Amino acid sequence: MRLLLPALLCATLTLVSQAQQVKPDKPSERSELQAALGFEMPPAGNMPGGWGGGPTGTIFMDDKVVHGGKWAVRIERNAESPNDFSSITKSIEMGFSGATVELRGFLRTENVSDFAGLWMREDGESSGLAFDSMQSRELKGTTGWTEYSISLPVGSEARNLVFGALLSGTGKTWVDDLQLLVDGKPIWEAPRVERPTTVLERDHQFDGGSGILVADEMSKTQIENLAMLGRVWGFLKYYHPKVTAGQIHWDYELLRVMPQFLSANDRAPANALLVKWIDGLGPLERCDPCAKLDESHLYFRPDVRWIADYIQLGNQLSQGLETIYAKRIPDQQFYVSDDPNVGNAVFRHELGPFTALK
Repeated sequence: MRLLLPALLCATLTLVSQAQQVKPDKPSERSELQAALGFEMPPAGNMPGGWGGGPTGTIFMDDKVVHGGKWAVRIERNAESPNDFSSITKSIEMGFSGATVELRGFLRTENVSDFAGLWMREDGESSGLAFDSMQSRELKGTTGWTEYSISLPVGSEARNLVFGALLSGTGKTWVDDLQLLVDGKPIWEAPRVERPTTVLERDHQFDGGSGILVADEMSKTQIENLAMLGRVWGFLKYYHPKVTAGQIHWDYELLRVMPQFLSANDRAPANALLVKWIDGLGPLERCDPCAKLDESHLYFRPDVRWIADYIQLGNQLSQGLETIYAKRIPDQQFYVSDDPNVGNAVFRHELGPFTALK
C-alpha cells in the first residue's frame, strides 16, 4: 500500500472525526482525561472509554498485551479491513495557554505493512489549522514497546485539539499510556485562558436553515436583482472595513437581506435597498494611508470596474462603492489571509459545506 500524503491524511482524519461528532472535553477534567489517556476508563464494547474511532471491527481493548495498567488499545487490520487506515480519536477544548502542546505515548507493532503512529490536529473555525503525525518516521514491521512524541505550537486561533493513534495498511498496533503535555507539564496544569470568540461563534441565527422560500420560477427581474446582490455582497466582504475587521457574520448577513430583494419588482428599488444596507454598516473608518494594490507581481488584477457603472447601479450606490474601495484598511482581512510559507490564499474563517439554505 502506498504511503498516504500528509495533507491527504490530515484531511481524511478531519472527515473521520467530524463524522464521528467527537464532542470536545474540557482539559481541566483531570481524572477523566487522565484515565482516558491511560485507557483505564471502562470500555464501551470494543472501544476505549472516552474515545471515538473506527472503522468498526478494527479497534479492540486488550488486557493481555499492555504497557501499564489493566488495558491497552489494539488496532488490527487485514487485507479485508475497510478504508486505508484505522484510528482512535479524542477531542478537547483548547482552553489553555502555552507555547507547545505535545502528545506522548507508547506504541508496539506487529507486521505493520505501511505505518503506525500518533497524530494530532488543531481546529478553529475551519479544520486543520495545524497537524502532525508520525507518518514520515515510517514505523512499520514488528517493534517492542517504545515511547514516541509529536508536538504542535499552540495556535491563537485554535479552539479544539483532536488527537489519537492510527494504523495504515495491515498488521497490529498497540497503544498505551498516553500523555498530553503543555510546555512539558500535564495539560490540566497549564494556565487556563478564555479565548476570544469570533462573530462566527456568536451569531447562530441561521444555523438551522435560512427559512427563505423561493418560488420554483423566478422572474427575470428577481434573477438580475439577486445577481447584483451577490456581486455587491462579495465586494463588501473583502473591502468594507466593518466586514474585513470580522465584526459581522457576512454569510448570515446575506440571508438577512435576501428576502427584501426577492420582493423588489425593479432595479431602482433594489439599488435603493443596497444603499440602505450599506449605510446600515455605519460610517467608514479613516485610513491613513489607505490600502493600495501592489501590482508588481500580479498575473491578473481584480476587476472592479463594474462599481463605476452608474447606469446599472445609480449614482448613489456607485459612488458609495467607489468610496469604500478607495478607503480600504491596509492589512485587514478576516475572511482571507496569506499563508506565510507559500503565499497562497487561506480561507480560515469560511464556513464548511454551507447548509443554511435548507
